Amino acid sequence: MKHTRIMLIGSLCMVCLIAAVMPVGAAPVNGTAWNTNPEHITAMQAHVAYVGAIGQAQMNGAITYIGSISNGAGTGQLSSLESQFTGTESSVQTMTTADQIKAAETQMGADRKEFMTNAKGSLTEYNGTAKALRESVNASVIAQSGTIQALKNTWWTDRETARMDVFATNDQNRSNLLGKLSAKGIDVSQAQAVENQIQQEGTALKAAFGSQDNNAVKAANQQLSTLCTQFRDIVKGYRTAHPVTTTVTPAAAVPVSV
Repeated sequence: MKHTRIMLIGSLCMVCLIAAVMPVGAAPVNGTAWNTNPEHITAMQAHVAYVGAIGQAQMNGAITYIGSISNGAGTGQLSSLESQFTGTESSVQTMTTADQIKAAETQMGADRKEFMTNAKGSLTEYNGTAKALRESVNASVIAQSGTIQALKNTWWTDRETARMDVFATNDQNRSNLLGKLSAKGIDVSQAQAVENQIQQEGTALKAAFGSQDNNAVKAANQQLSTLCTQFRDIVKGYRTAHPVTTTVTPAAAVPVSV
């Protein structure tokens, strides 16, 4: 099996990835704000667990190497930072809002940055080599690859569940609206054509989740955002041309990164 080479120096990006792919608060979904939507929180927790496992494996590999070249003398602070990092990661699993989780992510990032600074200092102090450090870090990650992959799969499954449930709710709202407008004698064919495109794009979005393709998920969400805007504009046109009392239920705003 070919394993991706993972370096300690610069690996802070693995923690920063949390903030990059997790969305900010958005519009209500079935009365529950995206910031506190249970399925969204579960997906965020799963991602933190996944990234946390990678971070801990990398830290363990670094501590093992620094310990070998310092006879254990250079590992105290590193072990303390690792404990703080994993403690924060564990606490996320009981959090109930996206804001809490994002604050924990910031702390994890700070712990990782301090860990790397200390590891580089120990590498110099005890005459270690960057190559040997990388090898130890990579070996530790590979040893935990089964657990890491399982956590990654769980994150993708939870992420798909949260996003596709929002899609289904929005899709039902649009269909109900078109039904009401049609019942009033309004020709909704133009809006229905856009709705058909939205449904097709929903299929593409689900496929992107199934293949764990972040770029495809982002592209599908961007296209959905464009199509939903078109749908709303068309419906507004219907309301202008046919001044009747209709309520347009807005689609829940879900960031394209979801």
